Amino acid sequence: MIRKSQGASATEAADLLAGLFSAELACPSKCLWLVSPWVSDVELLDNSAGNFDVLARYGKRKVRLAEILVALAGAGAHVVIGTTTDPHNTRFLERLRLLSDDFRVSDRVAIAVDTSNQLHTKALTGDDFALAGSMNITFNGIQVREEFIDLRTDSAYVAQARMDAFDRFGGVL
Repeated sequence: MIRKSQGASATEAADLLAGLFSAELACPSKCLWLVSPWVSDVELLDNSAGNFDVLARYGKRKVRLAEILVALAGAGAHVVIGTTTDPHNTRFLERLRLLSDDFRVSDRVAIAVDTSNQLHTKALTGDDFALAGSMNITFNGIQVREEFIDLRTDSAYVAQARMDAFDRFGGVL
């Protein structure tokens, strides 16, 4: 559990996301659900040392969310994004679609847009973890704002989170 503010735990959320996505790149989930009403193509992993072979196509640099998601799809994961029609999301969604098409993984990347704009849930759910809380996957959410996030790995909780994500956004179980 992380309670983040500018003065306390300021980098823990970014470190946690980097760790989760690193683990996913090493052993991709069957399906990964990322739910965020506002989402940006934020830099999440530092691959300047070239430690992630699956990210080699992007060069030795900080790698962005869309690139990581496409790499996961290329490694066999189904990726489901749940978000809203807010204009803030447009650039990320367009980049994700372009990369998915370029790397021929668009059949493994699904975008579920809540046109009612009532979506307020924030979550990242994989085979063996569920992260939820108040944090959007944006620069401000990860780096600036006060946020609360909770990582759970107990199998019953994760199984329920996967079912909930599947029921709401589709994907595969």
